[in-house]
Amino acid sequence: AIHAPREGIFELDLRLRPHGDNSSLANSIDQCRAYYAVRGEAMQFERMALVRLRRVAGDVGLGRTLEALRDAFVYSGAPLDIPGLLHMRERQAGELVAEGSRNAKHSSGGLVDIEYFVQTLQIVAGATEPSVRTPNTLDAIAALAETGHVGYDDAVKLPEAYSFLRRLIGALRVVRGNARDLTIPPVGSREFEYLSRRLFYETPEALATAIDVRMEYAASLWRQLPVE
Repeated sequence: AIHAPREGIFELDLRLRPHGDNSSLANSIDQCRAYYAVRGEAMQFERMALVRLRRVAGDVGLGRTLEALRDAFVYSGAPLDIPGLLHMRERQAGELVAEGSRNAKHSSGGLVDIEYFVQTLQIVAGATEPSVRTPNTLDAIAALAETGHVGYDDAVKLPEAYSFLRRLIGALRVVRGNARDLTIPPVGSREFEYLSRRLFYETPEALATAIDVRMEYAASLWRQLPVE
């Protein structure tokens, strides 16, 4: 028998709909319009999440209507609570990362730090710069650099670090057969050796250094945002 472990792959997170778990499975356009109004009930993290919203299937007209609602809410020009975002990020890392471990997505310096940083810049700049309104993170970085919202060094380092962490997460999922478990194994372990081979590094130590460099950079991004 061939066993294909695939836990957590392509799961729908129904908590992302208006009102989360307290909502009906589907929402009307009017319900979405009211919830995602500038003075509606949507939380700040939901505004961040909607940056990535895009139509993947179904009625084209409905998709465009929802994208227009997204733009009106996300790119309204309403201020972001940066200290609140930082607190949410720290709480997320504390709740989702096992003590004494490092997670490629949720630990300080993980993929989420890059995504939140880029999404924050998109929300701020997108009110007046339509070119940065894209659900694709790499396209967003390029647009932010083109419009002067990201400096030269970050325009080079951000896409490289993001792509590296994406590859690392993909390799972890292949090695583990579990899309949810993104804990980076100990450097001296057999699992880390498999991971380094999967990512075509000559030695586990070389991969460990590469991970440290990218995650230290990603963790530093929050210092570029005003927190007062």
